[in-house]
Amino acid sequence: MDKDKIVVEDYAAKESRWEKTSGGKEDGWLWLCSVPGLYRTGKKALLDYFGTPGEIFRAEQIELEKLPFLREQQKQQLLESRKDWDQEKRMHILQEQGIRFISHESCDYPKRLHEICDYPYGLFVKGKLPSDEKPSVAVVGARLCSSYGRHMAAGIAGELAAAGVQIVSGMARGVDGTAQKAAMDAGGESFAVLGSGTDICYPRENRWIYENLTEKGGVLSEYPPGTPPLPFHFPMRNRIISGLSDLILVAEAKDKSGSLITADLALEQGRDVIAVPGRTGDVLSAGCNSLIDQGAGIFISSESLLERLNLGKTGGTELKKANITLEREENLVYSVLEFQTKNLQTIADETGLSPQEAGAVLVRLLLRGLVTEDAKNYYSKV
Repeated sequence: MDKDKIVVEDYAAKESRWEKTSGGKEDGWLWLCSVPGLYRTGKKALLDYFGTPGEIFRAEQIELEKLPFLREQQKQQLLESRKDWDQEKRMHILQEQGIRFISHESCDYPKRLHEICDYPYGLFVKGKLPSDEKPSVAVVGARLCSSYGRHMAAGIAGELAAAGVQIVSGMARGVDGTAQKAAMDAGGESFAVLGSGTDICYPRENRWIYENLTEKGGVLSEYPPGTPPLPFHFPMRNRIISGLSDLILVAEAKDKSGSLITADLALEQGRDVIAVPGRTGDVLSAGCNSLIDQGAGIFISSESLLERLNLGKTGGTELKKANITLEREENLVYSVLEFQTKNLQTIADETGLSPQEAGAVLVRLLLRGLVTEDAKNYYSKV
């Protein structure tokens, strides 16, 4: 009888401590999602074993130390996180950083993410979350992209964003950042899912994109603030990029790349995958061509994507140069150019002009902003 009384009193003391330090159910998720080095699989194993964040918090140290599914370092981080946990202090720090926490039990949590089996238990957000009421497309691709990949990513993302589609990506170098900048330039919204804490801008050269996303969309992560951009974080965050999207567009990718991981995850989640085709033998298009060979959709036009999203046609957003008048030779040269690079001799052969004549026309097109010189005597459309 006395023994039972002691057990009850001990439990009541722990319950009191939990209520004092956490403040409620929603805050319990904040504590669990703030434990450094504890990833989704570890959290799920703990929840399967204990039931709730509160029960994990109240568990005896000896019980946690015997858990077979956590590494020793994770056990120590879990124990340390309980010692000094201060709910009010953590919330104050997040508020100062302009970050809010959304648990998967919150009414604000994105509905699309609830549809995937390994949804994050919580999100740290700067800016807004994608709207459940608007269509959402992920645009992903190579970090070291070609001028073709960069142009396609910018063109597609800009046209979709102008039509009211939310653009989701990873704010990485190359295709990701290009697509997100184009979406914002077009007056649309874009959302970045990071492989670090939302307080860290990575890569640093995308600072402008990072800062503008907080005003014209949002930056989000399942990792707590202060988490560095470790390499293995990025494959894990890719499921969130695809999970937040109705459709995934791969603009350019090598045969083995992170973009293909996102595409595979998207297929597992029941999302459509569309790939931009490239030339046979082009290393940077090998991944997209492989996706198409395996049954992915082929990118035809932004209008076709909008129709897939039940948004109808845009009214024909051809090149911004549509109202620019070109002279006969300028039009001839421009018509044989592509978004993939061509050398001067090839352009001359295809137009019937001499290399000197073609070169002179290309200079005029360069000055008008219609053409870019990717390397000496190698040109492509802008």
